[in-house]
Amino acid sequence: MKKQYLILMLVAMGCLAALSTDIYLPAMPAIADELDTNMAMVQITLALFFATFALGQLVYGPLSDNFGRRKVLLVGIGLFGCAALLCANSTSVEMLMLGRFLLGMGACAGAVSSFAICRDVYDKTELTKTIAIISATIGIAPLVAPPIGAMLNEFYGWQSIFYFLAIYAFMLFVWVLSSLPETNKTNLRSTQQVDNMGYLQMLTNVNYFPYIVVNASAFVALFAFIASSPVIFMGHWQLTEYQFSLLFAFNAVWMIVANSLLSVALNKYSTDTMLKWGYLVIIGAATVMLLSGDAAEFIAALINVDVSIVAIVLFSGLMGTVTMGIAIVLSSSMSLLLQGVKHQYGKVVALAGFVRFGCGFAITFAVSQMTIINVTVLASIMIMCGAICLLVMVFRNKSKAILA
Repeated sequence: MKKQYLILMLVAMGCLAALSTDIYLPAMPAIADELDTNMAMVQITLALFFATFALGQLVYGPLSDNFGRRKVLLVGIGLFGCAALLCANSTSVEMLMLGRFLLGMGACAGAVSSFAICRDVYDKTELTKTIAIISATIGIAPLVAPPIGAMLNEFYGWQSIFYFLAIYAFMLFVWVLSSLPETNKTNLRSTQQVDNMGYLQMLTNVNYFPYIVVNASAFVALFAFIASSPVIFMGHWQLTEYQFSLLFAFNAVWMIVANSLLSVALNKYSTDTMLKWGYLVIIGAATVMLLSGDAAEFIAALINVDVSIVAIVLFSGLMGTVTMGIAIVLSSSMSLLLQGVKHQYGKVVALAGFVRFGCGFAITFAVSQMTIINVTVLASIMIMCGAICLLVMVFRNKSKAILA
């Protein structure tokens, strides 16, 4: 299979999670109204997706190492399609929760398989560049998903969003079945006895732990924004569904830009250096965001414009900058993690995915239970995430120096 077609297929796999997360955000108020529930309950359906997306990877990872990427991927895509149909036919929020639960279980097969296949085929700098290219292209999903979701909800109802996901899954299933070769050439169970580390051993391994934590911290910052953005944009600033979807999409542009720049920058700088720049950008931009409230009032008074307009512009620009840092950290940390793995690529990818999406579930659920959700709270969360990245990498470098 040609490289460009393989990358395109890996992008399609990775988009399962991105589409499932972003496409129904604009329809949340409509879902709450039709199912006779509140926004907090609908937000829990988002958290449930992250929970099963995290747990499911622990199952798919070892299976893909032992039985091959292709078989596991087909099972996951099939489950995703069936779950999407269940969501589309939900008559209560509890039924929707079950559908989202199964949707996460199916979508995680794409995440595990895409990164594991990358490691099967590529190594070192080429691996980082490929992950950056894939991440940049996957970044188109958050760009187009909210407008698509808003349009489908407006003209055909929120159920059409999940029918769209079911059709997407069917097309991907046929494509994988007809075109994807098995990339795991050492998938015989007898060969997996070599370096057969358990999940706990991997999590406490000094070569894996720092990158897993850094990757998860960046995800927490991203998912804090995803979970709080409907409340901030549509609740606090009273924007319409379309206005929200456009601003959300604008933020995704910066993720594409960041991964594109990362791919180019790797010709001159190491992956470690780019990782450092990534979390420093998160800390810097989030700190400015925390202090932007007074600046918005000053600028609004200076140019005689409504303070909400200035606040939205400042927030969107700073959030875009934070997102660039997040994108660089996610791609760089995942590449550095996989470069240190000699066997069980699927299992390591699964562990990293479990930790980051488990943390994503925790922050999403926490945000859904907060009585106050605003820019100050979001900025504080992102500063803490950036600080964790910084502290973990300082610890890792000191430990490496001591061991040397």
